[in-house]
Amino acid sequence: MSLKLDPALLPALAAFECVARHASFSRAAEEMGVSASALSQSVRSLERRLDVRLLARTTRRVGLTEEGAAMLDGVREGLAQLGGAVGTIEHSRSQPAGLVRVTLPRMAFARFFLPRLAEFTARYPEVGVEFALDDHLVDLVAEGFDVGVRMGEQIAADMVALPLGPITRLVTVAAPAYFAQHPIPDSPDALAGHECSRYRYASSGRLSRWLFQRDGQPLEVDVSGRFIINDLAAEIELARSGLALVQTVESLVADDLRSGRLVSVLETYALSLGAMYLYFPSRAHMPPRLRVFTDHFRGGAGEPAPR
Repeated sequence: MSLKLDPALLPALAAFECVARHASFSRAAEEMGVSASALSQSVRSLERRLDVRLLARTTRRVGLTEEGAAMLDGVREGLAQLGGAVGTIEHSRSQPAGLVRVTLPRMAFARFFLPRLAEFTARYPEVGVEFALDDHLVDLVAEGFDVGVRMGEQIAADMVALPLGPITRLVTVAAPAYFAQHPIPDSPDALAGHECSRYRYASSGRLSRWLFQRDGQPLEVDVSGRFIINDLAAEIELARSGLALVQTVESLVADDLRSGRLVSVLETYALSLGAMYLYFPSRAHMPPRLRVFTDHFRGGAGEPAPR
C-alpha cells in the first residue's frame, strides 16, 4: 500500500535531513533555530508515522539506519525541488518575467497597445504578453486572465481600474461617399430609412440599439439596415467603404475623422461613454510583470481620466 505524503510531515522531513547531514541533534537544532529536544521529538513523530526507525542514536553519535539511508536521498531531492520552486518565485518577484494574459476588445489593441508595444518589449525582454481579442465581457479569474480592458461602466465595482486614455463618446459616422447618396440626418428620428449597421453581441446574441442623449437624458433608438456584424473593426470598415452609417467609440475612429475618411453626424446627440480602463482583481501581491505592464500602458493614449 502506498503512503500518501501529508503536507504536515514536511517540517519533520526537513528536520530528519538536517540531523542526518550533521549527524547531530544539537548542531541541527542550532541551524534550524529550535531546541534539540524539539527536533528529537519531531523526528520521533516522523518515525512513528512511517512505522520505521530512521536514525540510530547513541549517547555520543547519531547515524542512519538502513531504512533512513534509503529514504534520505529522496528527501533531499524533494527538498531541493521545493527550494527551487521557492527560488523561482523569489526571482519572479524581483525581476519582471513571465506571461501577462490580457482580454480586450479588438480595436483597443490597435488604439492603445500596438503603438507602444515595441517600447515595452525592449524595456522588459523577459515579459511575454498574450492578447485575447474578444469584444464581449470575460470573467478574468474564471478564464485565467491577469488583466482586462473595457469601458468604465462595464467593469465590476470590486475591480481595480486604471484609465487607458481620455473620456470618449459614442459617435455616428459614415464616409463622404455614403452622404453623396443619402441625406445627412439632423436628429436620431431621421435615421429611419438609413443603412445603419447593427452590432450583434457574441455573448447574448442580442442586436445593439443605438444610444444617444437628448437634453441630457439617455435615448435608445432601434435602427434598421441590411448589415449585421459582430466585430468592431469590421463594422468601421463598413463605414469607410461608404456602405453604411455606423455608431462606434470616437477614440477608435479619431484618425479617420481627422483625415476626413469619415464624417461624424448628430454631434449634439453624441453620448459620453467615459474612459476605457485596464482592470484587474487586486493590487495585493501584484507580480512585477503585471505591475510594469499596467504602469507602461495606463494613460498611454492621452491624459488619464478620473473614475
